[in-house]
Amino acid sequence: MKKRWIMPIIAAAVVCVSLVGCAMPNKNSVDQSDKTVFPFSTFEDGLNKHMGDVMPFYDNGVMNIYHLQDTVGSNPVFYHPIARITTEDYVNYEDCGISINFEDAANNPEAAKSPDAALGTGSVIKDKEGNYHFFYTGHNDNGQEEGLTFNEVIRHAKSYDNQQTWVKDADDENKDYELNLYGYENDFRDPYVYYDDVDGLYYMLVTTRHLGRGVIKRYSASDLDAKTEDWNDEGVFFYNDDGDYNMECPSYVEFNGFYYLAYSEQGENRVTHYRYRTERNGEWKRFALDSIDNSGFYAGRLEKAGDELYAFAWCARLSGGSSGGFDWGGNLVTHKIIQLSNGELCAVMPENYKNAFSTQVKYRFGGGTNDEYKEIAFNGEGFEARCAEKLGRRVTRAKFFVRPEDYNGDFGITFALDGAYNSRLGQSLIAFDTKNNKLSCYNGVSSILRYGSPLASVPFVFAKGKDYEVDLIIDGEVLTVYLDYKVALTVRLTGIQGKNFAFYSNGNKAQIKEIAFYE
Repeated sequence: MKKRWIMPIIAAAVVCVSLVGCAMPNKNSVDQSDKTVFPFSTFEDGLNKHMGDVMPFYDNGVMNIYHLQDTVGSNPVFYHPIARITTEDYVNYEDCGISINFEDAANNPEAAKSPDAALGTGSVIKDKEGNYHFFYTGHNDNGQEEGLTFNEVIRHAKSYDNQQTWVKDADDENKDYELNLYGYENDFRDPYVYYDDVDGLYYMLVTTRHLGRGVIKRYSASDLDAKTEDWNDEGVFFYNDDGDYNMECPSYVEFNGFYYLAYSEQGENRVTHYRYRTERNGEWKRFALDSIDNSGFYAGRLEKAGDELYAFAWCARLSGGSSGGFDWGGNLVTHKIIQLSNGELCAVMPENYKNAFSTQVKYRFGGGTNDEYKEIAFNGEGFEARCAEKLGRRVTRAKFFVRPEDYNGDFGITFALDGAYNSRLGQSLIAFDTKNNKLSCYNGVSSILRYGSPLASVPFVFAKGKDYEVDLIIDGEVLTVYLDYKVALTVRLTGIQGKNFAFYSNGNKAQIKEIAFYE
């Protein structure tokens, strides 16, 4: 059953009186009509369900966000159904519920032996007859003990009714077989299927391993209804060129004459990488900055929407409270992707965010006075901070320019101050770190001398005396900073809404200009 999306965190919008003829409204005064930027998977009995690996599929003007839902069955072996939300504008979402479920002993006594005891990532593709095919990962933690070939296998389901219902092969009256495509070990998952109009074949990319090294293998078939034996092993499509970790959730797109392969590092850095080539079967290349966003943007996949390119991933919950690292499952994150002339991909704020949250609102600075800063200058002599009032509890967008004047420290925004203090840091901060050429986030700040370990960061080389445009959006605990149309930093910061925030400088001479906030 489809349900209209209910905005997380906020139970209801507080609508102010008409603003016609009034001064700029204060925060929390704009009716946002249930719009959201970082949606959860769904709601049940008022509780959200978190979203894991996303499987975007664009069709007839609608972006379908299939994803693993953080749901567990009658025991820990049964988990992660595939659910779907849809959107046409990336701020209004419709909840379509569970599309493909795991097999649970509560309904099936033989579920412990099923390859679908748990589900993993896959992809959707439409055939020439207008039917839809879902290739996904079947996973059983005890699979080999239960007599399965391996714990992971590629599976198939089909929809004959425009994605309203999905029928697994075993339950499909049109089939007398089911797809069970195994690899050569337990790591064999995350199928991504696409059609190659030059070869006239369907190709399937699969995350797996070869001789102790992470690889992406490729299989081919002439028909999406191909039997297991009709999927031909084409060998390794891409070898890990940066280590031996698994390359999860691959996606492959052609965009403006370049061919891109994206995958996520199941390793130390935990980011979504991409490689490119300029010829269909050419050499894979990489840019110096070869990732999209940072570790707060995981299992990212590329998907075209007409002549535009987007990247979708999830921002995880934190494992240890407000100062922990990233765990599993959280909120959807969407970036529009622009392409530079050399083929490099850069994450920028989707235009619909700017259109949807366009009412400028007033934030008072100066310890709760009526002061409203449009420009702040820091002299670089020690620590300074200009505190604003409490951050609102709805989607907030900010835009400003930063201009570093030296390379002696860092400056930026600090959150979760316990009061309107002009001389302190809050428990978290976003740092424009000119000294180390990074855009960084810290969520366990103890003092101006010890920030702790960064939660996440992306490289960025700052030039003294240059203005850089910053777009920032906050929805609940999740925040994305877009810097200079080049890099994005997505993080989760707990406890920031309803608390003061401040612009700060720690030994860095800098200016923050044209400051504006929107709801």
